[in-house]
Amino acid sequence: MGFAQTVDAHGKPVHKSGKGSHHQIGLVRGQFGGVEFGKWVKFIADAGFDGWEEASWELDLRRCDTDAGAAEYAKERVALAKSHGLEIFTVATHLQGQVLGDEPSAKTLNFCSGKGQAKAAYKAWRAAGNNPPRTDPFFVPEEVGALIRKEAETDLFACARYAGALSKLQGRKVAMSGFVGSPAHCWSHWFLFPPLPSSIEGYDIPDVLKVSLELLVERFGPFWNECRKQGVTFDLECHPSERAMGDLESAGDYINHMNKAGFEGVVGFNLDGSHMEWQNVSVIQFIREFAPYIHCAHVKGVQVEREHCRGGRLGGHRSMGHWTNGWKFVTAGTARDANSLEEIFIELNRVGYEGAVSIEWEDNDADQFAGAKAALANCRRADLPPSGLKHDEALKG
Repeated sequence: MGFAQTVDAHGKPVHKSGKGSHHQIGLVRGQFGGVEFGKWVKFIADAGFDGWEEASWELDLRRCDTDAGAAEYAKERVALAKSHGLEIFTVATHLQGQVLGDEPSAKTLNFCSGKGQAKAAYKAWRAAGNNPPRTDPFFVPEEVGALIRKEAETDLFACARYAGALSKLQGRKVAMSGFVGSPAHCWSHWFLFPPLPSSIEGYDIPDVLKVSLELLVERFGPFWNECRKQGVTFDLECHPSERAMGDLESAGDYINHMNKAGFEGVVGFNLDGSHMEWQNVSVIQFIREFAPYIHCAHVKGVQVEREHCRGGRLGGHRSMGHWTNGWKFVTAGTARDANSLEEIFIELNRVGYEGAVSIEWEDNDADQFAGAKAALANCRRADLPPSGLKHDEALKG
């Protein structure tokens, strides 16, 4: 199976346990972007984590525009990790993936680097007296949209080179977790009212869900070919607003289409059950159905209001994490978490997953450092080594 894992000198997978658990447990950097990196690394080392997931948008990716540059940069980052007794498990590419997959807008422009050309071009367009239409506040002109896409693609290529270099230096397969967005605005059509017409006045209208998959191949194909060259995988975190929305059906549509397009073994999934449970989808069933494609994994707590709530499951147009919402992210493994860490780790063991598991901590009602340490303790309690025997067979006279 194609799991992200530690390998020996011959490329054969070997299990590497964490400091206090069967799997290595990391912490996702993304939600800690407001904490100075040096202070954060010291925290995760002192707390007992085994490593971390890089937030690629914080990295100096222009140093990774060549293989040689990526190798040198990775050497520095690995040395930093080792100096703290840590490893780099995965590289997050969520922002760039969303930018490349979505149709360009001010929302995706917001994910672009201030050092690039796209934001400067938008500023110049507005400074010239232009304004977006009132009915489309996030409108960007075509020339800005082209720059948005180009920056995302350039960054993703750099991430593939960097992940490939990390893999060689650490003797492990370093996957890239990420998003793919929703080409052709397909996410806005998840609720089929008004119904989607297939033709009007004798003129055919393409199926937007099929078109979105085709566009993903066109937009991500060159990047995925670079992933193949570098020996790394790109792994979608199924999630509302993505083409695979956090359910078994759309995940199957996505992976089957990418396999048929020639990207089997390169394109897979980053497991994250927090986006499934509130949709009434079983993360355990997801593991069972898509085991060969899970190359990396997050654990992230999610609270689901089982009784009535003011904002409903869709949030009532309130901000994410608002108390009226019918679901919200919480510290993994606490009493509020609707997912069972124990069941997740057991199922990962059953399907043979040997890679690291990274905590993606997010909780509006807990201190981030205390919450991350609590989630780590909860993972350690749940992540027991798998059994090597059938216990009834030991009952002999």
